[in-house]
Amino acid sequence: LDGNPLARPAFLASQYKLEGLDLSHNNLKGNFPNWLFKNLTRLTYLNLRNTSMTGALQFPNHPNAVMSIVDLSMNFLNGSIPTDIGTIFPNMTALNLSSNHLTGNIPSSLGNMSNLRDLDLSNNNLSGEVPTSLMLDCTELWLLKLSNNNLHGKLLGTDHSHASPPFVFLDGNNFTGTLRSFLSQQQQLFVLDVHNNQLSGIIPESIGNASDLVFLNLAGNHFHGQVPHHICNLTNLYMLDLSSNILSGSLPRCFQSSGPRLLDFAGNAITGTIPSGYFNNSFLAALDVSNNQLSGKLPRQIEDHLSLEILLLSRNSLEGPIPIELCKLQYLHVLDLSQNNLSGSIPSCFGKMHFRKPDSAYSDLLHDVDYFVKIDMGVEILVDLMTKGNLYAYATDHLLQMSAMDLSANKLTENIPPEIGNLHELVQLNLSHNQLTGPIPETFSKLNQIESLDISHNQLSGVIPRQLAQLHFLEVFSVAYNNLSGCTPDFKDQFGTFDKSSYEGNVRLHGPPLEKTCTSASSPIVPPQVEENQEDSNVEDDAIFFAILAASFVVGFWGCIAFLSCHHTGLNIRSIMDGYVDSLTERILMAAHKRNRMQRRRR
Repeated sequence: LDGNPLARPAFLASQYKLEGLDLSHNNLKGNFPNWLFKNLTRLTYLNLRNTSMTGALQFPNHPNAVMSIVDLSMNFLNGSIPTDIGTIFPNMTALNLSSNHLTGNIPSSLGNMSNLRDLDLSNNNLSGEVPTSLMLDCTELWLLKLSNNNLHGKLLGTDHSHASPPFVFLDGNNFTGTLRSFLSQQQQLFVLDVHNNQLSGIIPESIGNASDLVFLNLAGNHFHGQVPHHICNLTNLYMLDLSSNILSGSLPRCFQSSGPRLLDFAGNAITGTIPSGYFNNSFLAALDVSNNQLSGKLPRQIEDHLSLEILLLSRNSLEGPIPIELCKLQYLHVLDLSQNNLSGSIPSCFGKMHFRKPDSAYSDLLHDVDYFVKIDMGVEILVDLMTKGNLYAYATDHLLQMSAMDLSANKLTENIPPEIGNLHELVQLNLSHNQLTGPIPETFSKLNQIESLDISHNQLSGVIPRQLAQLHFLEVFSVAYNNLSGCTPDFKDQFGTFDKSSYEGNVRLHGPPLEKTCTSASSPIVPPQVEENQEDSNVEDDAIFFAILAASFVVGFWGCIAFLSCHHTGLNIRSIMDGYVDSLTERILMAAHKRNRMQRRRR
């Protein structure tokens, strides 16, 4: 009966022979129905996931030896987990109480569930330490998910000799200690997620012994030292996230021909260059090395037909031009090169890329793992991306819907290639804080899906194309601090939502929401033509200009003669004067050339 708008069905109270009941995703509301356990004594499977239940957990006072699988997740249950839960349900194989408001400690009686395979208590307010009985006595445990609670203490396996389950999720807690003792006990480990804890020390070389690892997330801790090369032994690794630690040294070079689908080293103190082999790995889908101390140029050795979808290299010290070889990454839909020292022009071939929101391999992995353990694991990888003027951390599921290009805060020059307008599915475009010149391409009106467009803090000139008013999804727009002129776009639809901060710093720009009134139909302002009287004036200016230079020459010449006559230094006066004349002549010629060039520019 799952997925129906059912209220509390009273007829179930008399279904004494019922063995399985699924009322998930219904609007049952009210307190936890403890009568189900009293009346339905043959029930082995109960799923009340997402049914808006409230109140405290109430289980029968006597043992229930037949109940095997219980899912009460995604409700509003509060209070503590009954301390005798393990005694009441000794034959439980799967228990999911996640995403409620449960408090208190994890009962040690869970150790009585000797057949327990899947335990999910994540996303509650549980506190205390993980009871040792859970690890010592639940020898069949396969999945342990305690994410996002207030648990503390050392990691599982640190204080006893029993190995942890193959799937371990302890992220979002306050666990302390190191990985060394924990890893020394592991025999079979597929998933280890301990991100956002208080773990410290180095990443031990013994990590290479966990050869079955598919997913490893150590992000958001206090690990330091270099990334051990033994991590290259993890040939089955699909996702590796070491971000937001204090790691140093260089990037491992073992992931050049094969390796994880996702590599995340962001937010560390890693130095050196980006190994060119990373762009020869046909398996790599996402690379995030942002916010480190990487230097050098972007690799040019990029193979064809790579599957790279997300490339985040921001907040480093990368330099040199953006290589056109990046245009080979036809599956790319998120590119962030911001806050580096990149120079040169924006490659026009970027306009031939798709920046399409594709079906990603992340979901493939998560689907496989979810299917394997039959419990929603909610694996997430967070990446930082500057979006709509703010820095956001995107989880993988949101990042899959993102299509973005961020080249801001570099030293890019020349015109914006009009070909960029061909990126019809681009959602975010940030070219701000560069030295770009020329007009805003009219082709930007073809960015049909654009939501955020920031080209502020450049040296752009000309008018704002009126065609930009066709961008119906635009939420953030800034052309501030350029050299734009003419009228702002019509103050209606999306452009009616932008305030003057979107246009400030352009002294020749007028129209709403600026204070200056627009007096024309926003036609381009043509530079004034030089007339005959202006040319005559220029001739007069030239005469005055060279007269001043000549006077300077005379004064300087005789001043130097007088000085040398009064102070005999034994130097050859002629050689000194020859040098002075040559120097001054050169300066006169340079000044004349510069002035002539300025006049031609005015004409």
